[in-house]
Formats: sequence, C-alpha cells, structure tokens
Amino acid sequence: MATYPIERNSIYLFQSTRYISSNLLSTDRVYPLFITQVRFPLSEHRIERFKLPAVRERIFCFSAQAIARIKAKANECWKQQRGEISSLQALVGLMWRTITRARELQADQTTACKLAAGLRKRLDPPLPREYFGSCMLPFLTEAKVGELLGQDLGWAAQALHETVLRETANMGQQRLMNIQLYDADVFETSNVRVASSPWFEMYGSDFGWGKGLAVLSGSANKFDGKISVFPGKGEGGSIDLEVCLLPHVMAALELDEELLDALRPSY
Repeated sequence: MATYPIERNSIYLFQSTRYISSNLLSTDRVYPLFITQVRFPLSEHRIERFKLPAVRERIFCFSAQAIARIKAKANECWKQQRGEISSLQALVGLMWRTITRARELQADQTTACKLAAGLRKRLDPPLPREYFGSCMLPFLTEAKVGELLGQDLGWAAQALHETVLRETANMGQQRLMNIQLYDADVFETSNVRVASSPWFEMYGSDFGWGKGLAVLSGSANKFDGKISVFPGKGEGGSIDLEVCLLPHVMAALELDEELLDALRPSY
C-alpha cells in the first residue's frame, strides 16, 4: 500500500517543531519525539506487506537555464491561449511525452498524467501555514498516445495547464471529501504520477547533522511511472526529478533525443 497520510508541508512543519522543542529541552542534545501509534481506518484484509518493485531509479537534474528554455518552448508552441504555462507544467509535459515514447505504447492506448496538487492556497479562504494534515488531490490529465506524441511539447503542457485551471475552478467541499487510497500493485503501466514540489525547502533545515547532501524518496514511492519533484541543490531555480521506471523503459528514456536536448546546456 502506497499512500500519503499527510502531505509534505505538514511533515516539514512537524520536523521543524520537533527540532525547536528539542532545543528547548537541552542545548547539547536532541530529544527525538515520536508518534507511538497512528490509528488508520483500514480493515485487516487491506493491509499488505510492501514488495520492492523491479524498477530502475534515476535522478535527472535540470538547470534553471534549461527549465527556462523548456518553459519558453512550451509557451511558444501553444501561443498562451489561456494564461502562461508554468515551468513545472512544461517540465512535467516533457517527461510525460518522453516516458510514453520510451514505453512504446500503441497509438490508440490511453495514457494519463496524475499530478499531486496542493490545495492550501486554492481554498477560499486559504488554509493557514500552520495547518497540519493532508490537503492535496491528484489532478488527472488523459490523452491518447498517438495524440500526445503527435503534437508538440506545448500541447502536452497546455493539457496539464487546462486541468489545473478546471480543477481549481471546481474546488468544493464534495470534491475535498473524495479520499483515495492507492495500491502500488495496480497502478496502470501507461500512466505517470507526479508528486512533491520544487518549492519545498529541502536543504535549508539542519537538525544537528549538517546540511543535506541529497534528497531521495522512500521505497513506497518507487514504482513504475513515479516522478518525485525536488528543488536542485545547486543554483537557484534548478529542479531534480527522481524517476522510477521498468528497466527496459528507463534504458530507452536515457536515449530519448527530446529529453537529451532539454538537458543539454544549450539547444
């Protein structure tokens, strides 16, 4: 079972609070605070042991300059019909296209990109920063493989952009009550799932062990088609994508010309 009981904003708030509380207890020792028991309304037959998936993991590092070029290309292709395509939408559109191409799916097959979207600022009124708990939903964008690969990058990015606009406009209480549990064993192999965010502060906190050297997701987030988005450690504005795919698909992705062009210092 792979699920997000609480979103990462809440985790960072908890970690920061733990660090501050520990320092109040002692100046020379950190006292870790642990949650001893979490009650979760699941029946016993829904609980399964996690099986390590047979996937390859690779981190693709996009510089700020590369992201700016990808964003400009996506907006130029689609002529900004309904607002500007964001950097993240352009980058996710690129990965959706290249992963789908690497999978060699049939043209009439349906593929989907599920983007985990935070709702804190989308609610009216928005939630306070101190809110502790889950507040995110998957935004689903679907397309036929032939259509996704037959169009340009701007088409894919615009499709994601339209989904964000539509879902944000349709936000309501009934939509927020739609709680979903995801079973990693039944994820569609034609889909891409995107989570985390380049705006999370990953390297700024120091819990007594020094600054972080790298950011990696846990094993529950490593399944075919999963993309975890993290801020790059280097220059400001860079983004790292942790991508998990079946081994033969990853091998094909590493040779994809569109992706390689985007990663190069200049086109």
